[in-house]
Amino acid sequence: MKNIKPVKLDDLVGEIELQIDDTLSFINTKTGEVITLMREEIGAAEDEKPLESFPEWQRENIEKAISIIEDEEGVYVDFSLKNDFNEYEIIQDFIGTLEDDDIREELYDAIQGRGAFRRFKDSIIEQSVDKLWFKYKESKIKELVIDWCKEHEIEIQQ
Repeated sequence: MKNIKPVKLDDLVGEIELQIDDTLSFINTKTGEVITLMREEIGAAEDEKPLESFPEWQRENIEKAISIIEDEEGVYVDFSLKNDFNEYEIIQDFIGTLEDDDIREELYDAIQGRGAFRRFKDSIIEQSVDKLWFKYKESKIKELVIDWCKEHEIEIQQ
């Protein structure tokens, strides 16, 4: 499959960062568009229900879902990288990069047990390493997306 139009790296990174359950993302290789659909919209397209039975705001996405389901030319690629993204592992890696032993220890303690993500968020703000975290996380997501695109022969635009 040849990608006709590059996909914007920021669009793909944004899809990973959103991490919305019950959504599926696809790349239109002819336009470079990243399409996110609710499972309900895909189900509606598969069930072939009349578009008129859905609210107007949802019809456009159902039409896109129909195009994806009926795609025989391989125009649409399932962007299922969300399943490969493990934020907890990235958090652990980030903590390991910090030079201050006290901050590292506090953050490792914060990510244990229930409520780990909330405690981590509070702790990085308290320790003033939140900007470092967001920069680190974004770079890791970009690496993941770039590797995925290479593997699937998707050209990306920086």
